[in-house]
Amino acid sequence: MVFIIKKILSLITSLLVLVSWPVFGNFKEKSEPINPDECRLNFAVISDTHMKDEFIRQFMVELGLEGMEKSDSRLDALVVSGDLTDHGEYDEWTALAESFSKYDPADEIVLACGNHDTWTDESFDKAKENFIEFNDKISGREISEMYYLTEINGYPFVVLGSETDRTAAYFSPEQLSWLDATMAEVAEDGKPVFVVSHWPINQSHGLPETWGDDEPEPDDGGIGDESAAVEEILKKYDNVFMISGHLHNGIGDKGTKSIWDYASVESDGSFHSINLPAYTYFNARGQMVNGNGFNFEVYDDEVVIRARSYSADIWYTSYEYVIPLV
Repeated sequence: MVFIIKKILSLITSLLVLVSWPVFGNFKEKSEPINPDECRLNFAVISDTHMKDEFIRQFMVELGLEGMEKSDSRLDALVVSGDLTDHGEYDEWTALAESFSKYDPADEIVLACGNHDTWTDESFDKAKENFIEFNDKISGREISEMYYLTEINGYPFVVLGSETDRTAAYFSPEQLSWLDATMAEVAEDGKPVFVVSHWPINQSHGLPETWGDDEPEPDDGGIGDESAAVEEILKKYDNVFMISGHLHNGIGDKGTKSIWDYASVESDGSFHSINLPAYTYFNARGQMVNGNGFNFEVYDDEVVIRARSYSADIWYTSYEYVIPLV
């Protein structure tokens, strides 16, 4: 039954793709790295699942998890870049954990907290408590703060998290100091470092206009007050890949860049920023349908980033980025 649903969804998704942007899906290519024998790290990234205790959102998330589980090549990790839930409520976290409990999508799960995950009816302290509890339940990783470091196949993942319940992030002096010391340590060997933050750097990816406000302020849509400090720390090092969500923009490339000043992947020297579409919402620009994310393949001399519909098991062949390592 799920197989039939996926095929129907694949067809619908492909038709919607032709309307939203001229890119074709590849139904036949295996769900594996381009060069499986040489790939050192193979992981999926999605964002903004906005889980509620309702059928349609659980169903969309589970379609993706089921597809990942059945990949032709086992995923080393699945990264979810924030707004895991719609309002950080306990029943929403429970629904998300229930969906994850049904599948085994990757060897490791990496979760970042987004602004929606802090919007409980109680307090930020309760939101933090929920995130820490369900991070453990879903990923098996015990953490004590909204930010943490983990390592997968020898590659560091530095996860940032807001310490307040506002729309923009708040990274405390303690978190910034931790980030500075952590980056100095993990970047020593020159391997790629993957930084996961729900919020992108201010004025990247076409911000603030691509945030959607009628009269946007310069910092709208980005990290906020601490953005410059984060950017300064990260750009001291080579081969840094910053993974974010939050903007609810679709997958975009040179075409969307020329129209809306939005592209999913931006590079400044050896600092690379990857902004993800919302997984359970239609998106404002570019390839707008939901169920999408990116697949990262790490090789000795390059990182390949490929757009994929995880809900429909389609590679989007027009969105492939090959980033040489320095």
